[in-house]
Amino acid sequence: MTDGPRSAVIDGRRVAYSEHGDPAGEPVFFLHGTPDSRVGKQYLGRPAVRRGLRVVCPDRPGIGGSDPHPGRTVAGYAADLLRLADALDVDRFAVVGYSGGSPYALSCAAGCGPRLTGTALMAGVGPLDDRPGACEGLSAGDLELLDHALNHPARGAWALRLERLASRAVPALALRQLSGELADPDRAVLDSFVEALRPGPAGTLEDYRLWARPWGLDWSAVTVAVDVFQGDADWMVPMHHAEDVVARLPDGLGRLHRLAGVGHLSITQRVGDIFDVVAG
Repeated sequence: MTDGPRSAVIDGRRVAYSEHGDPAGEPVFFLHGTPDSRVGKQYLGRPAVRRGLRVVCPDRPGIGGSDPHPGRTVAGYAADLLRLADALDVDRFAVVGYSGGSPYALSCAAGCGPRLTGTALMAGVGPLDDRPGACEGLSAGDLELLDHALNHPARGAWALRLERLASRAVPALALRQLSGELADPDRAVLDSFVEALRPGPAGTLEDYRLWARPWGLDWSAVTVAVDVFQGDADWMVPMHHAEDVVARLPDGLGRLHRLAGVGHLSITQRVGDIFDVVAG
């Protein structure tokens, strides 16, 4: 299965998603990064088929094909995902959070209860609001968007609109600009970025604002293992984010997997190994 015009309705809101892998397989929700969307996740297909997994990639509210959800929170995302699982006739499931999808995967770890079978973070971000030095080592692009989201939302909206226009009009130039932050970027990265901003920049800016603010998670409510995969060649999210997340989890539930020579984008080549752990 590949990206397609799929959607479900929860609480009167449309949630767009793509599916990959085995339609009858064990369910895994894959939570995209920021700025990112459900599009461009074909790399999940073959590893999912080999492991008998059905991988569902939903757009978060206000991003891609999903309707906005005013007042949404990181902690509240677990309830949203449970409603989506109900709409898709999914009982128990695992969750993988990639990059900026990490807060939402951790929300599920704390809030989905016995329906959650496992959680993994893949180059995942950690909290920024309560730890000195939390922003050190983040990419210049993320730092700029964090500042825009918190302090200059109108400026940030215009910047994202211009970046989307440039990505559509001159994709080769946009890819060259990305190469400063991502090793070997490809067209799928741009396609996902363009789709994320299709309804406008508000949903993406809200993702950044929520990342920077307190997440409101009850870390002690996590009862399943959280496997944290982080490359030591990641130029966008530094290793100390992974270490911090593991330190916040209840004893024995956080497991850090350090990946030598792996970057923020190349970690997607290890998704099969991540599926083996989280859904094994």
